[in-house]
Amino acid sequence: MMGLVMPWHGQLVVVLLLAACAGCMVHDANIAPESPRVSVPFDYRWRFQFGPSPDGAPGPGSTDFKDISGQGCTNIEHNPHRVTPTDCMLACAYNQDCHVWLQDSKIRVCYHGGVDSKCSPSITPTLPAGGQRSSVPPLRTSYENAKQSLNDNSWDLIDVPHDFVVAGNFKNMSDTHHSYLPRNVSWYRKSFHLPIDWKGSHITVYFEGVFHVAQIWVNGQYVQMHTCGYTGFTVRLDNVTGILYGNDSTNVIAVRVDATFGSGHWYEGGGIYRRTHLIRTNPIHFTHDGVFISPEVNVTTKTIDVSVELESFSTGSPKVLVSCTISDPAGAMSNITAKMAVTMEAGHPQTVRIAIPASNIQLWSIKKPYLYEASVVIEGADGSILDTHTVSVGFRQTHWSGASGFSMNGNAFKFRGFSHHNSFTGVGTAIPDRIHLFRAQASRAVGGSFWRMSHNPYLPALYDFLDVLGIISWDENRDYGLEYVGAMHDMVKRDRNHPSIVVWSYCNEVECEQIYNKTGPQFRIAAKSLDPQRPTAANGPTNGLDIQGLSHAKNTSFEDFHQQYPDMPLVLSECCSCETQRLLRQDTTTCMHDQNSPGLLPYVSGSLGVWTLFDYYGESHGFPSVTSSYGNFDLAGFPKPHAYWYVLNWMAMISTDDYGRPPLPSNHVTRILDLPGEITTRVEVLSSGAALQLIVNGKPGDKVEVTNPGEPIQAKVDAPERVNCSFPRNLTSVQCRGLDHNGNVKTPGQCKSACCDAGPSCVIWQFAEKQGCWMGTADLSSCEPSEDPWVGAGDIVTVKNITALSFDTTGKVIGSHTILGAAQASAISLELDVPSPDTGTGTALVLDGHDAALVKASVVDAAGVLVTDQVVNITFRVAGGPGALIGIGNGDNHLHANAKSDNVPSYGGLARGIFQVNLDCVSKHRDRIVQIDVDHGPTTVNPGACGTVDSISVEASSPGLQTAHLTIPVSTSAEDLPLPVAKKSVALEGFPFLTNFVG
Repeated sequence: MMGLVMPWHGQLVVVLLLAACAGCMVHDANIAPESPRVSVPFDYRWRFQFGPSPDGAPGPGSTDFKDISGQGCTNIEHNPHRVTPTDCMLACAYNQDCHVWLQDSKIRVCYHGGVDSKCSPSITPTLPAGGQRSSVPPLRTSYENAKQSLNDNSWDLIDVPHDFVVAGNFKNMSDTHHSYLPRNVSWYRKSFHLPIDWKGSHITVYFEGVFHVAQIWVNGQYVQMHTCGYTGFTVRLDNVTGILYGNDSTNVIAVRVDATFGSGHWYEGGGIYRRTHLIRTNPIHFTHDGVFISPEVNVTTKTIDVSVELESFSTGSPKVLVSCTISDPAGAMSNITAKMAVTMEAGHPQTVRIAIPASNIQLWSIKKPYLYEASVVIEGADGSILDTHTVSVGFRQTHWSGASGFSMNGNAFKFRGFSHHNSFTGVGTAIPDRIHLFRAQASRAVGGSFWRMSHNPYLPALYDFLDVLGIISWDENRDYGLEYVGAMHDMVKRDRNHPSIVVWSYCNEVECEQIYNKTGPQFRIAAKSLDPQRPTAANGPTNGLDIQGLSHAKNTSFEDFHQQYPDMPLVLSECCSCETQRLLRQDTTTCMHDQNSPGLLPYVSGSLGVWTLFDYYGESHGFPSVTSSYGNFDLAGFPKPHAYWYVLNWMAMISTDDYGRPPLPSNHVTRILDLPGEITTRVEVLSSGAALQLIVNGKPGDKVEVTNPGEPIQAKVDAPERVNCSFPRNLTSVQCRGLDHNGNVKTPGQCKSACCDAGPSCVIWQFAEKQGCWMGTADLSSCEPSEDPWVGAGDIVTVKNITALSFDTTGKVIGSHTILGAAQASAISLELDVPSPDTGTGTALVLDGHDAALVKASVVDAAGVLVTDQVVNITFRVAGGPGALIGIGNGDNHLHANAKSDNVPSYGGLARGIFQVNLDCVSKHRDRIVQIDVDHGPTTVNPGACGTVDSISVEASSPGLQTAHLTIPVSTSAEDLPLPVAKKSVALEGFPFLTNFVG
C-alpha cells in the first residue's frame, strides 16, 4: 500500500493506493435518474395471520427427541435463559448442530450438547427434563402459507412494526415471565412489484428485527432463516429464481415467525416488530453495515481509523476508487477526504482501510455531543458513482483504569444510568421512535447519562438518539454460547459507528456462566475483528473481558475483586431492583441509596444500570400482576415517586461542571411523595434545601432542618379526628411495616376496636390468622403486597391542600410543591405529553406513516383537581384527522385490558392513549412505495405534496363525566421528525413534565 498526503482545492486529501479485486456495472440508459443507493420503506400493507393454522405446531418441524429426563450428559454447555423445557427444546431443535438439551425450570438453566454428548442417569448433575436425538431431521420448509399462489385476502392488513403477542388477552397460566400473554407461531405475507428499471441491480430486504425465529420465502421458494430476534438481517431478492419485474408482475414474500419461545425471562413479544426496508444498489456496492468510522481517536497516530467493506456481483475485474469524506455540518472545519483505488473481483468482498488525520476535530461528549458526517463513495473507472453511503459520526477518547475508573477526553466522571427493557404499554415491543425519544429524554431528566441495552441490542433509531443527545451506552448481546458468536458479530458490525457506545457486553448474570470457557475468547475475536478499540465486558463472570461488570453486588464484593485483580476496571453494571407503584407507594430510598453505593468507590466506574428506568411487560411476581414494578416510570410513562429521588441525587446535588452530568439546568427539588388519599400521620418530602416546612390545609407546621441531604424527610401531620371508628383506607392483601403487635386480641373486629380506642396513636390496624393483630402509625408507603391473608384498614387525613416549602441557609424560599385533595369526579381532561416541549419531544407529529403521540387522560373534579381514588372507565377515539388509536394503558401492573382496546380504567386518576399517524407524505421515495406495494392498507401513502392537512382530533369519554377533546398538531416538515428534534434539544431548559406532573 502506498500513501500520499497533498492539498487539493482547499481540502486535506489522503490518497492511498491498494491493489485488490472485482467487477463494475454498466448503467442501462433507460434507468430513470436516481441515487445509486435507494432505500424504500417496506413497512406498509403486509397481510397477517395470527396463529400457525393450517400448518401445524411450533418448532422447525419434526424434532425426534428421545426423553432423557433425570439424566446428566457430558460435553454440554450453558445456553441462555430458557424458562421452560419447551423453550430449551425448541432452541435446540432449530439448531442443526444440537443433539441434546437439558433443563431445570426451578433455576432456569438450559444446556445444549452436540453429537459428541454422552448421557446417562449416572452422570451428574442430573436434570429433571431433557431430550436427545441421534440425527437431526431436515428443517421443514414446505408450508401452505408460504406458497405464492395462496389467496391471503382474508388475512388482516397491517403495517409493521407490529407485535402480535401484545394484542392477545391476558391468561392466568404458568408463564409468569412473559406477562401471561399467549405466544405462538404467526405468518406475514407481502405482495409487491419490483420496478422494471431495477433489473440488473442488487436488491435486498432489510429486516431490522423479527422475533423470534424467522423463516423467509420469496415466490414460494425457501430462502433463509434467522434465529436471533434482536439483530437485523437482509434477504437478497435479485438472485431468487423466478423473481419478477414490472408493474404487471407480482412477487410475494412470506415470513413465518415462531414466537412460542424466547431466550429471556421477561416479555419479548413476537412478530416483525421493527422497520423493514427494500434496498436497491448497483452490483458493486458497500456491504450491509460495511462502513466503519471508528469513534475512538487513535491517541498514538492522532488519526481516525476508517474501514470500508465492498463487494461485487458483476463480471470482470474492474478498478474502482473508494473515497471517504469527513464533513462538519456546522461548517467549523474544512472537509477531510481520503481515497483508495481497488480492483474488484466478483464474489470476494474487499476491505479498504484508511487513516484520516484527526487535527482540529471537536470531540464528542455528554455535554456537547458534536457530530460529523462521513460520506463514502465508490466511483467507476469512467467517473460514474456506483454507490454512496453517509453515516453520522462523532469522535472521542475514552480510557478505563483499574485504579481510577473511566474517563472521556481526559475528564474522569462516574457513570449514572439505567437498565431498560424494550416494551411500552399498548404497543409491546413495537415502540414508535418518538416514544423512544421520550424515554431517552426522561433518562436525562433524572440524571441518567448512561443507557444499558439490557439484555439485547435495540432498534437502530435509539442509538441515533443517544448519539445526538449525549447519552453513553453499554451495548449488550442477547444469547451467549458458541452457537451465538454470529449474533455478537452482527451487533458489533451494526452498531460500531455510534460514539455513544463505549463498551460491548457479552452476556447477563447467570447466562455468562460457561462450563468450558470457550465462548468468551470467541466472542472477543468477533468483537475485536470488527472494532479493535472498544473494550468488552459482561454483567457477570466470564472470560475474554476488558471490563468486569458486577450485578446487584455489595461494596464488599467490589473490594474483594479489586484486591484480587487490581488492574481490571470495574463497574456496577446492574443494581437497585426497587419496586413501587404510583398507588400504595412504597419507600424505596434505602434500596436505592444502598445498592447504588458501590458505584461511588474510587476504582469503580459508577452505577450504569439501575433496574430499571421504565416498567416493562413480564417478570411480575405472579398473577394477577402482569408487568414489572421496578421502573422509575410506569409502563405508561408516568413517573413514580422514586424518580424524584434521582432528580434530587443525580441532578440537583451534582455540580453542573461534572463531565458526566446531562447539560440540563440545576433546579432545586421540592416534592411531596404521597398522594392526598394515602396520608396518615406523616408525609414524605424530598428537598434540596437546608430546611423544610409543611402547610396542611392552611395551617403552617414547624420548619424542619434537612439533616440528611438526598433522602426523604418525614414531615408530621396531625392525626384526624376519628368518627364512629371509621378507617376508610382498605388494607387487605398487603402487609404494612413498622406496626406494633397486640397480643391481647384474637379477631379482626377486636383488632379494629383496639386501634380505635388507642386514638391518634393508631391509624392502621392489620390482622392475619397466624400473625395476629398489628397496629400503629406506620405510613401507607410501607404497605406492600403480601401472599398472607391480611385484612385491615387505615385512617387518612382529609386533605384540601398540602404545601411543602424549601428554604436555603438564609431562610429564603427556594422551592415549593402543593398537592390538592379532590371532590367527586366530574370530567375527563386531556394533555399531550408527546410530542411536547415539556418532554423535549417536539411540537407536532410528522406525517411519515409511523409517528406516534402519547395522550394523558386525567379524571378531575369540578375544579380541575385530579381524582386519584376513583376508578372510571375511559374510552379513547379519533374524532377526525389522519390518525388512529394504536394502544392504551394506565401504568397499573394489574391491568388486564386488551392493549389494543379503546377502553381502559383509570389508575391513580390517569390513563394513556397512544395515537399514530396513518398518512405518509414525508418519507423518501414515496413514488416508489406506491409503485412497489400491491395491497391498500391502514396507511395512505401520498406520492406528492400533501398540502394543508387537518390535525388529529381525539376524544376521551366516560359515562356521567364531561367528555374531553384534544388536538394533536401534525407537520409535513422533516425538521419535525424525532431525530432533528433530538438534535435541537440537547441543552433543554428543563423537563416540566416531571416538575409539573400530578398523579
